[in-house]
Amino acid sequence: MKGIGVRSIKFWMTPFGVIVVSFLFALTAATLSQRAISAEDTERVSEVCLDCHDEAPTGLLGTPHQILEGADDADARVACTDCHLGDKNHYEDDPEDFPMVNPTEASVTMVAQICATCHVNSHQQNMGERNPHFENDVNCTGCHQVHGGQRAGLLKEKEPELCYECHMAVRGEFAQPYRHPVSDGIIRCSECHMVVDEDKRTLSVSRMDAVCFQCHEYFQGPFPFEHQAAVGYSTEEGGCLTCHRAHGSNVPRMLNRPYEPPNYNLCSQCHVVPKHNNNAMHDDRWAGVPCNECHGDIHGSYVSQYFFDPSLEARGCINPMCHRL
Repeated sequence: MKGIGVRSIKFWMTPFGVIVVSFLFALTAATLSQRAISAEDTERVSEVCLDCHDEAPTGLLGTPHQILEGADDADARVACTDCHLGDKNHYEDDPEDFPMVNPTEASVTMVAQICATCHVNSHQQNMGERNPHFENDVNCTGCHQVHGGQRAGLLKEKEPELCYECHMAVRGEFAQPYRHPVSDGIIRCSECHMVVDEDKRTLSVSRMDAVCFQCHEYFQGPFPFEHQAAVGYSTEEGGCLTCHRAHGSNVPRMLNRPYEPPNYNLCSQCHVVPKHNNNAMHDDRWAGVPCNECHGDIHGSYVSQYFFDPSLEARGCINPMCHRL
């Protein structure tokens, strides 16, 4: 036991041991600091803040964060220290030794907690859980501007330009010949991605396809005969994106693969049926015929497990000797 103790002491005296100790002290200090700065421990004040920051209210005029008369009252709608947490010694003693929290510089976790004291909604909840912005250390102030913000939602810039600042490759996708008209100002990024926020709740029964069904509700179903590639909740993890590109494509209908003869790659990415497009039972007239000539209800069918177009019955295709619905 004594030997183990000596080896342990020697380890902590090595350069690596010193680094580990320093890291542990820093981590402990940061944890205690963040624990000390909380909404419960911070007084709700505004008027004393304006003694030094007299320009601050100007940037808040006309916004939900505007400082109103009686801002120091317990029931005031908003106070400076609701967002700028910290020690009251900042304004009672020495501002430099006791700095207040600046949300534009704080961690994504702290900012999410600060904003959540007032903004309790699906978007705010998602930002604190699974949102990709959260995972990439982009906090609320990455998109929203409280002081001086005059746009809807206090966004720093209008959509989609705000989103393009980080998602530069997406701008090119919306330049494709077949696309959602986002760059044209007809659709906003948040019309789809805010719904994704809500649908990605842990253990949620909803799915990402709900975004598409806001506009394309005709394809929603439910269908007695479902195409597994077209449903987002299937074990195949399919959905609209199995066949379509969400932003834009150089293929009609925003398909992710060409739908052209003789192979019809869109369908053959899943279905490889030998001689299906040149079946001897149909003779040469059916060589290279588009898949949806027969399988018309490809998103789902009310009558056929093979998604046959009901008009095939009138054409004599649906009979006991050949195809059944």
